[in-house]
Amino acid sequence: MDMIPVYTLKSESEAAVITSLMTAYEIDFLISGKNFSSMYPGAVSTGLNEQTLMVKAEQAELAKELLAPFLKA
Repeated sequence: MDMIPVYTLKSESEAAVITSLMTAYEIDFLISGKNFSSMYPGAVSTGLNEQTLMVKAEQAELAKELLAPFLKA
């Protein structure tokens, strides 16, 4: 499965919302760094606890459309 990064998450709460959004639209995804970030909880602020949303390459455009409100913030 060819996964590409589409968004760097800013917080755990944002990760929960985006996870629900991707699941609702049946987009295959994973959040890189999710388990490691639990060692440094709170706002995602350093490379140590950075979480990145990865999606299948063929679903990247749909994912980016759904994420547009997050990208503008």
